[in-house]
Amino acid sequence: MTKKALSLILAVLMLLPMAVACAETPNEGATTSADPALTTADPSGSDVPEETELVSKTLPADLKFNGETVTILSRDASFVSDELWVDELNGAMVNDAIYKRNAKVMEQLNISIESIKLSGDAYVVSTELRNAASNGEAYFDIAANSTYSTIMYTSENIFLDLTECEYLDLDAIYWSQGYNESASIGNSQYLATGALALSLYRLMFITFYNKNLLAEAQYENLYDVVDEGRWTIDYQIQLSKDLYIDADGSGTVSEGDTVGFAGSTLSYLDPYWSSCDIQIITKDADNHLVYSLDSEKLSNTVDKLIVLFHQSNAWFDKSSGDDGKQTAMSNLFTTGNVGTATLRLGSVETEQFISMEDEYGIIPMPKYDENQEKYYTFLHDQFTSIGIPSVHSNDEEKVQMLGAVLEAMALENYKNVAPAYYEVALKGRYLDDSDSWRMLDMIYENVKVDAGVLYTKNLGSIHQTPRDMIDVGKNTVSSLLKAISRQIEKQLLPKLLDELLALQ
Repeated sequence: MTKKALSLILAVLMLLPMAVACAETPNEGATTSADPALTTADPSGSDVPEETELVSKTLPADLKFNGETVTILSRDASFVSDELWVDELNGAMVNDAIYKRNAKVMEQLNISIESIKLSGDAYVVSTELRNAASNGEAYFDIAANSTYSTIMYTSENIFLDLTECEYLDLDAIYWSQGYNESASIGNSQYLATGALALSLYRLMFITFYNKNLLAEAQYENLYDVVDEGRWTIDYQIQLSKDLYIDADGSGTVSEGDTVGFAGSTLSYLDPYWSSCDIQIITKDADNHLVYSLDSEKLSNTVDKLIVLFHQSNAWFDKSSGDDGKQTAMSNLFTTGNVGTATLRLGSVETEQFISMEDEYGIIPMPKYDENQEKYYTFLHDQFTSIGIPSVHSNDEEKVQMLGAVLEAMALENYKNVAPAYYEVALKGRYLDDSDSWRMLDMIYENVKVDAGVLYTKNLGSIHQTPRDMIDVGKNTVSSLLKAISRQIEKQLLPKLLDELLALQ
């Protein structure tokens, strides 16, 4: 792949819509889109990204502050702890790129950055934000947290409107335009994400497949299936049936059997919302939320998934919690007895995958049917969103400084940190074939965000409704959604919209 082609693909990513779900991912590494000039890494990882001349349109080159300290509050979780701060250089490319980014921003703006990372669940930062709004004061200046557990409290007036930050250019390529489209309301926006949030990339749901196992079964190349638009749920069902080998003759799927598909419920079912192009919320001409769910298509999708999980000899993981499922599914897939599995991209960074004996490839999640034009990608909604606490609204100079800090950090991340992960750490170290690189680009290009998933807690957790149905193998979309949809349209959505508009 040429430098020009890769740069274009990565630039497109930040302009396209994305989608989400909910849980947590494995360790290290991280990404975001890269920049209008990158060095393409070879599989050995010997090439390194080169810095570009991209500059902010809103951040003056000579802007300086007075040595103020900016405190950033974030989670101390394995897949996000390195996004905004690392303590020192350690020779690891992504770590060192983050360290240098912060050093450059501090020198550029004449500020100091202090990091506070809180241990606890996904709501630990949200709790501090709500306390700050209630008490009228905060010990932190910027907050970064799981989107799923943060955006739901926006209507409580815990964040400033980012569009009021004069140095913050949310239209820039290094801020996710897809997220902007979904998270903004009217003329305001209270949270942002993009190149600064490396978890944006780690938490993409994709399909892993065992190249050795499929080759032994003389199955066709799945890269070709994807390229020809034939990678659908129906194809996934047939593949699962075709590859099954009942090793112990028990008549049921059990440990040691060879299966064509391994999947799980909870957040691991959510990717099919995006991959099947089912939208919960759209926007009207005033950028207001509109309930737009096609319940018939959702019901048809649930029917297909029940067949996939219960009638195709698939391995159906029942581990508790999303992290437990991630570990169990990774362990299962890397043993070499699973043809395809739904996992988050961050899995490639784990020791299980690094030490896996068989060769594996990655492809997008399957489409609804062959008539669907594109493959779409869903994000676990634990990816990071960033905002400025509303308690700082009375200090205009500070607000503008904080906007400048976010802008400078996002730009530098886009130019140097993201390329380090995408080009060298990910493509060079973890994926060893050019077709997987190409598939990865396709997956990045078509990430999709639905405001109905972002605000799901405010909307009766509607995007989680198919989980129990598929878990037990019974489609109740028609009866369940009838009540939920009425509640969303008549009560929940109008209430959420009124509260968000009241902040403006």
